[in-house]
Amino acid sequence: MGTVPDNPDKKIWTTRELRAAGWTYRQISAAVREKKLYRVLNGWYITADDAHLILSACSLAHPGLVYTGRTAAFLYRVCPMRWPAEAVHPTIARSDPRIRIRRRVPGKAVRRGQFTLSTPAQVAASLVDEDEDAAIRVLETGYAGLRGNTTLAEDLADLSRTDRVSLDRIRHNSVIGTASGLEEKALRLIRKALQPELDAGMITIETNVMVRGYCFDIVIREVRLLIEIDSYTYHGEGRARRSSFTNDRCKGNQATRWGYPLLRFTDHSVNNAPEYVGGEVADTVRFLLRRLRRVRRDDEAIATDRPMKDWHPRP
Repeated sequence: MGTVPDNPDKKIWTTRELRAAGWTYRQISAAVREKKLYRVLNGWYITADDAHLILSACSLAHPGLVYTGRTAAFLYRVCPMRWPAEAVHPTIARSDPRIRIRRRVPGKAVRRGQFTLSTPAQVAASLVDEDEDAAIRVLETGYAGLRGNTTLAEDLADLSRTDRVSLDRIRHNSVIGTASGLEEKALRLIRKALQPELDAGMITIETNVMVRGYCFDIVIREVRLLIEIDSYTYHGEGRARRSSFTNDRCKGNQATRWGYPLLRFTDHSVNNAPEYVGGEVADTVRFLLRRLRRVRRDDEAIATDRPMKDWHPRP
């Protein structure tokens, strides 16, 4: 007679596989009582009481299963697992302590490892009323990276109007499309400094946006403000390739020529002078929102308008 440890890499078994390995029905039942096997569904067993194994077994038992809601949020790694699991399937409906499956044609779905999940936008929309923080984390996790904003726009197009309205409540507090930890840190500083304007719906903050053929790290369209976050590791003297160095200068020139104010901050400033980054961006945005059509007066200067040596931590 075979035993489960004979194949330690195999974590999910069917009754047919166990029988083929020499197990009797009585031995299978004994293994379940002794917690050597755990029954997930009729005819499906796992070797450890693990959430990912349970969900994997359900997916194998029901091809076409799409996880939704908090279960999808768990698989996006933003919140703890809560049972029963939530899923939809085009032809199956069931409800038990392990899983609740609704019979419904799944909407747009994505693969996440071995699982099929609702899009981050759909999952976030389903969580907004219950757990706004989790909904924000789903958006941030699901739409990280350079294509984050583009993918989010594509997924939003597949949502109902009601779901899009729900997401509008949290999008201004979500960090979408950041390509690096440094950008994310800078963006959080900027969002915190501009929270009143964000809450009032006066501005939106986007990341990795194309302007005049160049990608800018952060863009506030309402005031045409462009923000670049530069790491000395990649942009410091002698580190940038000549082509990148030239491209960077042309990029800044285009911003100036087409009327876009451009602010640039270094990793040293983000890490060691965070109040400078947030404060300077916030003051710039608030000045531009006034639509004064004039330059600043001396009495409108802030502390960081002095020479760097007078206020910035030494690099």
